[in-house]
Amino acid sequence: MVVDRYLRFDVRRPPDGRPLLWPVRVWKVLYPTKRVLRLNLFQEALLGLARARCQDSSEMAKLLGLDRELVAFITATQLIPNGWMTTLGTLTPQGERVLEEAQDASEEVRMGYAYQDAISGNWFPRFTEELPEIEAKRIDDGYPIFLRDLDSGKEDRPFRLNHLQHLQHTVLDMGALFDAFKRYRTDHDHAKQRDDELPTPVRIESLSFVEDSAQPMWLWTWIFPDKAGPQPWLIADPFGLQQAASWLRKPLQEVLPRNDGAARYIAGVVGETRSNELSAEEWLRSLESQTDLALLADYSWSRNVPLVEGFLASVLRRRSLLAGQERSWQEDVTSLLIETHNLAESVLQWLLKAYPPDIRRLPHWKDQRDWKDGEAQYYLRFFNLSCLTDDVIKRLSTQRLDQVRTAAKLGSSSLKALLFAGLLGTVDQVGHPFLNLSDDELRLSRLLDMADARNKKAGHSGGERIDREEAMEYADFVIEWVQIYEGWYGNGKAQ
Repeated sequence: MVVDRYLRFDVRRPPDGRPLLWPVRVWKVLYPTKRVLRLNLFQEALLGLARARCQDSSEMAKLLGLDRELVAFITATQLIPNGWMTTLGTLTPQGERVLEEAQDASEEVRMGYAYQDAISGNWFPRFTEELPEIEAKRIDDGYPIFLRDLDSGKEDRPFRLNHLQHLQHTVLDMGALFDAFKRYRTDHDHAKQRDDELPTPVRIESLSFVEDSAQPMWLWTWIFPDKAGPQPWLIADPFGLQQAASWLRKPLQEVLPRNDGAARYIAGVVGETRSNELSAEEWLRSLESQTDLALLADYSWSRNVPLVEGFLASVLRRRSLLAGQERSWQEDVTSLLIETHNLAESVLQWLLKAYPPDIRRLPHWKDQRDWKDGEAQYYLRFFNLSCLTDDVIKRLSTQRLDQVRTAAKLGSSSLKALLFAGLLGTVDQVGHPFLNLSDDELRLSRLLDMADARNKKAGHSGGERIDREEAMEYADFVIEWVQIYEGWYGNGKAQ
């Protein structure tokens, strides 16, 4: 009989959290890691000459093309004090060892673990070098029971989700695996800002699988009420890098219609009275809809444009979450900026549908792939709009012609390309908002600032980070910006 295996990382139980066992497929992976060399280039060169019986500092300097005083300084302050060289200039046994290590170009190979969601098939953005397994005390009615506290004898009975068997035969997406690794590194970097005692992150540049199949296991996590934010419930990050794992919440939402037991379990976490006329899953979804309706009460016009309405509700939710936090999680701040950017893009997409630009006014792709020198700026100046300041023209003119074509034809591209295409739509369309709104109302420079911040500070590169105040200021600006089109949203041209 195969014994079920359970993993529990050292993650604190959230307030009012209830335990949940999430099914995962654990893959053993091998990856090379470069050795940490104890010698720098100069030290290695001098020790190498000493081993070749070249012990005169002047001769060493001549052979290496270095200043004699530099050679003497490195010898006296680094090589001799470290015990690698004697005062006579000969190599010590310890010096021999560190020199051999430095000249050994081989890489160490380490074993770690990658985690594949056994429900969605996606890779978790988490990697570890350990498997902290725990054992169930007993099995009761098909569910594992765990001892919570040895002294009190209290027990935990987590709700356990099932593995999906069809994932056993899926093709592994290595590109998605490395995308997950990039997100893991970003999340770890952000978490390091809060906790300096976090273990060193796994560093992977290439990997290979140890086995042809994964080990089915369950990860211990928590369902908990989102009292400080707009969402009724959240799932804790089983690995503790984030407060909540959005990459688990979405697949669980998709499971709820087919798993009434899980829906009832979550409903018990939320703790509000449920109507007998609704299933647990329907009731949970109605809670989230009620939250959106409450948030959008002052934005009734948004119902005319569902695309904008959805992103507006998301920005309002995330802004409300941050406003209620004494200490913000970086992923919440970053998510607000991303959703703010998406909201602005949704308005530009609506604009392109309501006032479609004539793509024939752009150079044809068969004639040229990109703008000629100064051509993009010429187009922008031709529109003769007060909102197109020199700064805006300069920044928009960097958009490639093919991106602007895509925006004009399909309504999908970068925000700047969408804006360029939206400006093209002002030609021969007197009702266009850009022709009727002032520069102070449109504030296109500020919109471009937000887009630049999104590109620089909200990616997974682990570079610059957006701070809470800046993200909330951009959110406030875009919320105001989407409202300046209120008189145009209900015109029936685009929904």
